[in-house]
Amino acid sequence: MTVLIKSKTDRKHLKMRIKKVVILSALLIGGLMQAQDQDKVLFSIEGEEVYNDEFIRVFEKNKDILVDEQQKDFKEYFDLFVDFKLKLRQARDMGLDTSNTYIEELQKYREQLIQPYLQNPEATEGLIKEAYERTIEEVRASHILLKLEENAAPKDTLEAYQRILEARASILAGDPFDSVAKTYSEDPSVKINYGDLGYFSAFSMVYPFENAAYNTEIGEISSPFRTQFGYHILKVNDKRKSPGEVQVAHIMAKNDSLNGDSARQKIDDIYKKLEQGGDFGTIAKDHSDDPSSAQKGGVLPKFGTGRMIKPFEEVAFGLKKEGDFSEPFQSAYGWHILKLLKKYPVPSFADLHSRLEGKVKNSSRAGYVERSLAQKIAMDYDIATDRDKVYAYAGSAEMKNKNDTILRIVNEYYTANDLYEFSKQSKQKNTGDLFEEFKNAMIIDYYKAHLEETSQEFALTYQEYRDGLLLFELLQKEIWERAEKDSLGLERFFEQRRDEYVWKKRAAFTIASCTKREKAEIVREYMQQELPADSIKSLVNEGATIHVLFSKGKLEEGSLKLPSQYQFEQGVSEIFEEEKNNYTIIKASEIFEPQQKELMEARGEVMNDYQNHLEKQWVENLRNTYKVKLNHKNYRELKLRFSNKV
Repeated sequence: MTVLIKSKTDRKHLKMRIKKVVILSALLIGGLMQAQDQDKVLFSIEGEEVYNDEFIRVFEKNKDILVDEQQKDFKEYFDLFVDFKLKLRQARDMGLDTSNTYIEELQKYREQLIQPYLQNPEATEGLIKEAYERTIEEVRASHILLKLEENAAPKDTLEAYQRILEARASILAGDPFDSVAKTYSEDPSVKINYGDLGYFSAFSMVYPFENAAYNTEIGEISSPFRTQFGYHILKVNDKRKSPGEVQVAHIMAKNDSLNGDSARQKIDDIYKKLEQGGDFGTIAKDHSDDPSSAQKGGVLPKFGTGRMIKPFEEVAFGLKKEGDFSEPFQSAYGWHILKLLKKYPVPSFADLHSRLEGKVKNSSRAGYVERSLAQKIAMDYDIATDRDKVYAYAGSAEMKNKNDTILRIVNEYYTANDLYEFSKQSKQKNTGDLFEEFKNAMIIDYYKAHLEETSQEFALTYQEYRDGLLLFELLQKEIWERAEKDSLGLERFFEQRRDEYVWKKRAAFTIASCTKREKAEIVREYMQQELPADSIKSLVNEGATIHVLFSKGKLEEGSLKLPSQYQFEQGVSEIFEEEKNNYTIIKASEIFEPQQKELMEARGEVMNDYQNHLEKQWVENLRNTYKVKLNHKNYRELKLRFSNKV
């Protein structure tokens, strides 16, 4: 059985062929293995043995999918399977499985097939639940930052660490956090907020910072921790239930450096106007100094805590009733008035699950999932590390061209030079963190390379793709390209079977479609008067309102484009309504009796049949070329076992 084409193909069509052939090979590989059949040889091809269990997988999957009734006979299944194995044998003998095209294409499929096996649903679900718990509870924290480049030298790293310890000791000794923050912190915002970051929840901060905040008790000072920005310590000031999100409209009077009182005067005048019943949206459009929101009547997108400057956020969440507006308040940017449009409480876990899952997978948390996957996989492998050798080097640059082993996974050995090469694509510069990342990556790579050994499901699926892709390469060479290029052979094939390619009774049609019955009746009357389609459209359609559409062409009797009740006859038909609000009128201007097709008219059908013809000849040649030896006893047993299933 082969995959057939009806016209000249391009690359897109070839891709579709691959998928079809892969489906075919899936029919011939998948299913459940029966232990008692693993060691029974069913047949051999040139001494290469094929066992009962493989055919049983074929049979169980294939018998309910093939729709051709004559193929539901046991012998038909068996012959198809033998043909399939013969084709694969020839493909390997031709070296098609060693071609660069085949190897590259197969590698792409393998990477796609592996992806589901690289998921760690338990770890992912745990992070989703953690994120939701942090979404419904906010934390308010103050922090001190000592900036440090990710690739900082050990000397600079140690200096920053000692300085953050010094700051922490000062706070623990009784110095106020805000004054220590002003002295030590290198976060530019410390000049304004004294280190106070306000309230925030999940995904507002980088994950290590978020962890430190949620894992520190109210009033406590965290231990030093490092993020991509440097070293931090933080103090948790408060924790509270999340108020969710709000949407407000905004009017702003921007500070004028030349006249400090003008913004306050302007906002006070606007406030009086609002108190007198002025429309908030209109006033925002005409007078707000925030151009991005003014054109929308002051409306801002909804936001949660930690997304706006502190005074703005406090006023927005302080408004109680929808429609209320605030008194004027000041920020570093000017004076503001807010109007509460809507409050959005935190949705349920079920409602937020998919959104949180997407955030988890696209945030720094994904690295945690990968690490936990590596740790989970590592439990099944014999792994040895030599950290002393790793730390003996001052940095990864010194590991270049060094072949001493630093990691072993089962029987695979990894050298210091391998770690050096890995460091080129890693952001980790700390030797210990770099080695951990390297070890985890190598564990996952080893798992991927040996997945067939640990997952029978993957092994069978991968074999489906491997054999399917190989069969595709062979079919393209032996059937598709040959049929496309052999124009003389195609013509001879057609001439020998010309009587098989016949047009049914046909007619030249004009088909009118209307959405209203009354318009269809008018159209039918015009069609009976022999008015051209363009004239009818100009008379019935009303400007941009289209009441009738026309299509023309030759159609065979029984065409799906014709109403099921339509009878072939010359002239204008009655009005058909096969779907609601879809009225059809048919005009047959000329009837054509059945006649033979020319090659160009039947090319798709002829190509299809010609490919079948070539394949039949090809399979016969394969059976003559390769010696197939059948184990008659096992064949009879299988036939008896499955004869009642077809």
